[in-house]
Amino acid sequence: MQLRALRYFNQVAQSSSLQDAAEKLFVTPTAVTRQIELLEHFYGASLIERSPRGIRLTAEGEHLALAVQSCLRELEGVKDKISSAQSQVSGKVRISCAESLISSLIIPAIECFRLRHPDVRFEIDIGSAPRVAEALVGDRADVAVSFYMPALSGLNVTHSCSVQHQVLMSSTHPLSGSSGLTLREIAGFPIAAPASGFAVRQSLETAAKREGILLDIRFVTSSIEIQKQLCRQGLALIILPKMTLAEKEPPEDLVAIPLNDPLMGIVRIDPGLPAQRTLSRAVKLFHETLGQYIEAQLSPAITY
Repeated sequence: MQLRALRYFNQVAQSSSLQDAAEKLFVTPTAVTRQIELLEHFYGASLIERSPRGIRLTAEGEHLALAVQSCLRELEGVKDKISSAQSQVSGKVRISCAESLISSLIIPAIECFRLRHPDVRFEIDIGSAPRVAEALVGDRADVAVSFYMPALSGLNVTHSCSVQHQVLMSSTHPLSGSSGLTLREIAGFPIAAPASGFAVRQSLETAAKREGILLDIRFVTSSIEIQKQLCRQGLALIILPKMTLAEKEPPEDLVAIPLNDPLMGIVRIDPGLPAQRTLSRAVKLFHETLGQYIEAQLSPAITY
């Protein structure tokens, strides 16, 4: 049995289709199918089931997926130890995070890290706080960063920091000249926000309920880019955190005004590591870099 077959099966276990797995492996679907067939012949059991809706693992496939994931992680660890002995850091760091933290936190931290460790590879997945936390606990990520990370067994929030939320809008918006805004002041205008599974949406609705107001959530999308486009066209307000001390101007020609609200104004950012898992040297060093970047760059919290 070849390592290639295990790698291909591991990707299939994380994908919704053979086509998707093949694209991520940069091979053809036929090549993936062949490797799965070799494994099924070796184990004498069907490992995946196909349907018009995609693929899913059989019970035997689920057992193998857990073993393969652990095996590949151990092999990555061996590679990392060998590299460490040679004074080199290599391997892979899997990051799961909120999309709004990508450009302001994750990418700058990666840039800083790669100046010293250029051989390390990265995988980045985005999602809501529950999805980010579950990815870490489920061994689909090595480092997790999100807003208001849920408390889960197997997840260790290493340190937290707080930043201020801003209301972003086009320069022609009626509220663009304000020095600060409350939820009541923005309640009469269309808002673009993510789905209810995201922490920012939950905080927004909780704060609005506390104030006894009804917000006009006109557009629902988890994509920050779509939210910004709606904002730029004057179709909606959006609420995003001000991330860095260096961020003197609002992003991409938008006007940013502080949100003055005791519940919604300040948002907590939680970086986390798996509580019970052996971490590679690359993961440990990147997490240290991430922590240092947060401490050096993020704005201090403002209290009301």
